Amino acid sequence: MAFESDWIFLRAALPDLQAYVISSELYWTLRPASRTPSGAQAPQLTLGNLLLSQARLAASNLSAGEQAELAELQRGFAAVREEWRANWGRKADQEFHSRLNLWQQYLRELRGDAHPSPVFYAREVRQRAILHLLLSEMSSGVPAHEQGQLTMLDGNLRGVGRSGPFVWEPELAGSFDPAEFWFLYLDVTK
Repeated sequence: MAFESDWIFLRAALPDLQAYVISSELYWTLRPASRTPSGAQAPQLTLGNLLLSQARLAASNLSAGEQAELAELQRGFAAVREEWRANWGRKADQEFHSRLNLWQQYLRELRGDAHPSPVFYAREVRQRAILHLLLSEMSSGVPAHEQGQLTMLDGNLRGVGRSGPFVWEPELAGSFDPAEFWFLYLDVTK
């Protein structure tokens, strides 16, 4: 099955989603603890991780059965979103703020690294992709100061990177538009 880690995460997330959305927790450990094919623990449940796994699977070449399963999972996620829309929006606001800080921290490290690793960038750029996906989920849009911070960070990233190949699995490239997801098409090596 394509992108097994995303499948494992989404399947484990749905039963916990309502409890997560109405909780005060931003990062929710899934129970029972789910493991990826490599044996690593699945990511914690956040709206951003949920959105990114859905986008990755929707972008991959799924069989008819996989498409049907993804559609069913997405209906379950949408039902929780609609029932708890205010909570969902607040979670998105909180996560945007948290991930923006994480992204800023990584970019500081990247700018100071004499030999940046493209593998490490490919992992860390998840933060920026999630920030992009969270934009449409936020309750009242991005506060002006955070939009300014993101714009500044994007400028910094453009200053250390140059156009390059897609940094994730090649089969996803066609579904992540280079104009919209430009940060997934950067070479950060110096």
